[in-house]
Amino acid sequence: MPTRPPQRCPMCLLMKPVVHSHLIPESLYLHVTDGESSPIRIGDGVVIPTDRQIKSYLLCLDCEDILSKGGETWVCPKLAWVDRSFPLYDLLRAAGGYIVDADKEGLFWAANNPAIDVEKITHFAMGIFWKAGVHSWKGGESAPMIDLGGYEEKIRLWVRGEGAFPRDVTFNLVVSRPERAQLTIGQPVEVPVQKVGRTWRHYRLHLVGAMFSINVGETIGLEERMVCFYREPRHPVLVSDNVTSVLARKNAEHFAESRKTKAYLRSKEKRGK
Repeated sequence: MPTRPPQRCPMCLLMKPVVHSHLIPESLYLHVTDGESSPIRIGDGVVIPTDRQIKSYLLCLDCEDILSKGGETWVCPKLAWVDRSFPLYDLLRAAGGYIVDADKEGLFWAANNPAIDVEKITHFAMGIFWKAGVHSWKGGESAPMIDLGGYEEKIRLWVRGEGAFPRDVTFNLVVSRPERAQLTIGQPVEVPVQKVGRTWRHYRLHLVGAMFSINVGETIGLEERMVCFYREPRHPVLVSDNVTSVLARKNAEHFAESRKTKAYLRSKEKRGK
C-alpha cells in the first residue's frame, strides 16, 4: 500500500508514515455497480458516472487496521447489494421486532439475534463520522467535512478503545427493505434539528440501504437518548421505507438542478441496452 513520509496521524497522534485512507470503505463501491457500468454521481452541479472514490493520505496503517477490524470488515458485506440481497436486513428479520406491519416494517431488536454485532456496527459508523470531522476530504480545503462540535476527541478515544462511548453522543440506525433500498453511497452531512429550542447537532450518512445518524451535544433530548442503538439494551433498529422515499426525492432534486453530462447519457443508453 502506498505511503507518505511520516506526518502526524490524527487518530493515534503519532508521527508515522500515512497511507491512502478512504472516507467510505473501498469495498462498498462493489455494492453499487453491476460490473459493466460505473456508479452515478449526482451533486456539485453534475450528473456523471464515475468510479472515483473519496480518499486522502490521512491515517497510519495501524489506525487503518483499527477501523478495518473494529467494524468495516464485518459491516460492509452485510449492507445491500445490487442484486437486492441484504444480509443485515435478514439478520434483523430473524431477530424479530415490535410494531411490525404487513409490509415488514417496524422496530426490530438487534439484541434478540446474537449474530448481529452491535459493537462493530457502531464502530463502523462512528469511524466514518470521526474521519469526516477531522479532515476536509476535498483538495484545496482545510476545514473538516463536518463540524462535530468539539466531540471528535471523545469519539477518537472510543474508536481507539481508549475511552468510554461519549455521554453526549447518540447513534441510530434505520434500514430499508431490500426491494426498496437505495443503492447509493453518500457522505456524512449535518442536518438541522427540526425542534424548537433544540441546540444539539445531528449528522446523517446513507450507505446502500442503511441510514446511520448521530446526535452530539449536552442538550440531546430524552427521546433521542432512549432509542440510541448502542446504549439501549435491546439495540433498536427501525426498518422503514421512509429512508428510501426521502433519498429518492433529494436525488431527483439534485438531478433536476444538475448538468446532464454526455458521459451520463452514454451510461444511461448502455444500461438501457
